[in-house]
Amino acid sequence: MRSFALQIATGLRARGHRVREITAPVVFGRLAAKGAGISKWLGYIDQYLLFRLQLWWLARRLPPRTLCVFCDQALGPWIPALKHHPHVVHVHDLLALQAALGRQPFHHLGWSGRLYQRWICDGFRQARCFLSVSAATLQALTAELRQPPWLNEVLLNPLPPRFRPLSPSAAAEEVAALIPSLGARPFLFHIGRNWYKNRVGVLAIWEQLWSSSTSIAPALVLVGALEPALQRWLERRPHLQPHLVVLNRPSNALVLALYNRAAALLFPSHAEGFGWPVLEALACGCPVVTTGCPPMTEVGGDCATYIPPAPPDQAAQRGWARQAAEQLAAVLARSVQEQNAVRARGIAFAQAFSQQRWLDQLEAHYSWVLSHREHQACAS
Repeated sequence: MRSFALQIATGLRARGHRVREITAPVVFGRLAAKGAGISKWLGYIDQYLLFRLQLWWLARRLPPRTLCVFCDQALGPWIPALKHHPHVVHVHDLLALQAALGRQPFHHLGWSGRLYQRWICDGFRQARCFLSVSAATLQALTAELRQPPWLNEVLLNPLPPRFRPLSPSAAAEEVAALIPSLGARPFLFHIGRNWYKNRVGVLAIWEQLWSSSTSIAPALVLVGALEPALQRWLERRPHLQPHLVVLNRPSNALVLALYNRAAALLFPSHAEGFGWPVLEALACGCPVVTTGCPPMTEVGGDCATYIPPAPPDQAAQRGWARQAAEQLAAVLARSVQEQNAVRARGIAFAQAFSQQRWLDQLEAHYSWVLSHREHQACAS
């Protein structure tokens, strides 16, 4: 969330607002050797004791017309300290909370994770003003609130300006220089490490595409190191190993080139808070094949190709992957004219997610909260 907070602070400062960023101090966390297990527990003292005291002290000294912005609902444990001041909580996703409550069939938390998510939830329930990054996130949030909020709106994320079309030669040159094994081959692209990205589904669809193809199927480029389960999956399929490229931490320049050079982004997520890769790919002119449910449908509009969500039942997943591979094959078989039309439509659609439009909406929401609180104070 550091980059999100920086985006807010930088944008508002450029428009003449005074912004102060506050994070937990690092005091006790410095007392242990770096990497030592005890440093984590000392860091908890910094976060949950010192920072809490710092916020209580800050709350007594805030100037009038100060808006407190929480950049993530996961900051719930600290919201009570400032809840009596004008505030806004940005909500990105509630997937961990849903997993803690047993509502995510593909992910489960241990007892400590469940307790922590309930603590977060108890905190953000005390807030009154929320901005969610998608309608899907807003719906999930509303289901958890116990009092009617004063503000509960969707503010779609802006597109970072670095995601843009490159010339085919520039993209090909960047990819060839850093991944020479690809050569001029077409490839599918996937980016993401979290459980909800459904990387098992990515590999299953890719395998089905290879099984049904009458010619050489595209390679696959994955961003994010393979976890042990995926390593074992790949070891059982030696014929696919030469056609898979795994990148752990590629540069921004390489990611941009991969979006531009890929035959398609394959993104069959179980769930998302927003779905950044969908928007990033469209902005680069990359075809998108993703799950046909919000928020992917919000971010992809009529520019993406939608496949059904992966079924929780393992017995049904092979059939799902086969169906998805058929839809993906149709995308890859488009004529040059169809490809150009889809590319142009995606680029135009992504431009609606501009930084300046986002800042306009952000300012309007923040101003409303301040005015609403002032009106309440005068009425009382």
